[in-house]
Amino acid sequence: MGLSPVDAKNLVGKKIDGKYEVARIIGAGGMGAVYEAHHVGTGRRVAIKVISTGDLSKDEQLVGRFQREARAAGAVDTQHICQVLDTGTDSTTNWPFMVMEFMSGEDVQQLLRRVGPVHADLALRIAAQACIGLSKAHDAGVVHRDMKPANLYLARTDAGKVIVKLLDFGIAKVKMEHASEMGDAGLTRTGTMLGSPLYMSPEQARGVKTIDHRADIWSLGVVLYEMLTGRTPYHHIEALGELIIAICSEPPRPVQDFAPWVEPDIAAIVHKALKAHPSERFQTASEMLDAIVAVKRDGTEIEEAMLVSLSETQRNLVAKRLTLPPPPDVTAQTVAHVPAQSIPPPGMTQEGMAQGAGTTGGLAAPTERRPQLPAKSNTGLVVLGAVLSVALFGGVAYKFLGGSSNLPDAQAAHQATTTTPTAETAAPAPTTAAPAVSPSASSLAVTPAADSKARTVKLVVIPEDATVTIDGNTATVKKGVVEISGSLGSVHKVKLQVGKQELEEDVVVSDGGALPPKLQLDVKNGGAVRPTTSAKPVATSPTGHTPGIEKTFE
Repeated sequence: MGLSPVDAKNLVGKKIDGKYEVARIIGAGGMGAVYEAHHVGTGRRVAIKVISTGDLSKDEQLVGRFQREARAAGAVDTQHICQVLDTGTDSTTNWPFMVMEFMSGEDVQQLLRRVGPVHADLALRIAAQACIGLSKAHDAGVVHRDMKPANLYLARTDAGKVIVKLLDFGIAKVKMEHASEMGDAGLTRTGTMLGSPLYMSPEQARGVKTIDHRADIWSLGVVLYEMLTGRTPYHHIEALGELIIAICSEPPRPVQDFAPWVEPDIAAIVHKALKAHPSERFQTASEMLDAIVAVKRDGTEIEEAMLVSLSETQRNLVAKRLTLPPPPDVTAQTVAHVPAQSIPPPGMTQEGMAQGAGTTGGLAAPTERRPQLPAKSNTGLVVLGAVLSVALFGGVAYKFLGGSSNLPDAQAAHQATTTTPTAETAAPAPTTAAPAVSPSASSLAVTPAADSKARTVKLVVIPEDATVTIDGNTATVKKGVVEISGSLGSVHKVKLQVGKQELEEDVVVSDGGALPPKLQLDVKNGGAVRPTTSAKPVATSPTGHTPGIEKTFE
């Protein structure tokens, strides 16, 4: 059991290990707490992370991970990694603790939650500084393995500059000659999936034992993708098993689909970092840094005034498209190595997937949740995903959050929305969308034989007077609904047209109905309807923000 608020506050005014006097609690969670304190001898202001009393402080694996974080971070000398000053176990409470430099600012997750997607210039500056920190860590034989926005801290300096610092090396893989002496042997032998699933590389998702520094390149690529678009490549997937299958078999959709204002040379950096095979990515963080610097010739320094949201003018720009190679066909071999031991118990939410197994964390940035089609969807992926779900998870239901399995009319379909990549519709500020439609649990039991059986699903189209074609054939629209017939998992090209404006999307025949369940043409703007947001992003620096390492244990 972690610290209760009373326990946590009781440390204020007391000393840890006899030399660090606690000034205030910064944050607390299920594993422990982080405090602001000062060294009684030097007066230096520090942040102290502790593991609480009880079972957790006696958990050898947890304490070992905690100690690895201190050793991994302490082994690297760079301003772009949060400095670890001391570590030990308090003699009075018997709590393991770690002393770190005190920082004022916010992490990238908090930034994205506050302002939504950021300007490409800022995103590249953040990524570049992260590359410097990663390069130093990799040179020291340390692989972070949990790169995510919450672990990139934007530390303010007295000069008004912002420095990116890497946090939380708690699950770092330390590859040194005497790794076993560093407490790493257990991690490398188990091959257990550690990290935050939404930011995991394919090799991490498969639970392989030979993870190297190129896994961090992938994860940083995901962070860069999210900074540019306001979403992760696979944020539309709610079930962890389906997420792992997608990471291993489905290339991320083009970043310009959701942020059409992103220039092609920047998009190229993102997609090179997100190559499925490690040998096709940037081979080092320094190589990725060189690619960023080649695009950003005016330096990588960050000023606090840059930490703002995109303007409407910037959102309305449409850059030249980057030409990407077609995704490979999905086969059984693509995802055959997804291990059953990589799957945690059912019920892990999107928030849980965003937080992962790090020793520190925060809340996942709120995101829209709607069904989304993978790039170049095909029957094989749908059927294969269903079969693997049964094989790996013992029939655990594959679900998106909320929703029902049928959409009898246009009114029911307002539960879900879709987007297409136009400047008017892409990358809205983060918000919580309406529940998405859930395929029924029975859809997991699909077999190739059952797949060949034709079925009819209903798709809601808006406006009702739109001309609709399905696979090139004119369809009959009845009260805003059209019917699509095909085998389970089949993909159909649906086009809506009103005058000169049109919208074309792929629609999948699923056991729970059409996916997506509704297509809406914005007649005024000529595209898919833009999801509503609860509020416009704030375009100013945070105010009233409590300084310090505002991270909590989970």
